[in-house]
Amino acid sequence: MTMVTRYRVEAECGLFLTENGEFSYEIDDAIEFRTEAAAIEESNLHPGTTVERFQRFSTFPDPVIALENARAVA
Repeated sequence: MTMVTRYRVEAECGLFLTENGEFSYEIDDAIEFRTEAAAIEESNLHPGTTVERFQRFSTFPDPVIALENARAVA
């Protein structure tokens, strides 16, 4: 297990942007962006939203981090 950083778009009233472009109170339905730039781009399309950063455990590391770790070992 490894810790990964993800981003999501959240409205002021606690709603989360979902896959279908709508907002929901269910955090489990929220889109998880891998990069902050992608989340900011999507947030710019929805006035009054912010980009929230969070970390969670994942069975699979992000490809970029895995590649950097492999290079460090070699």
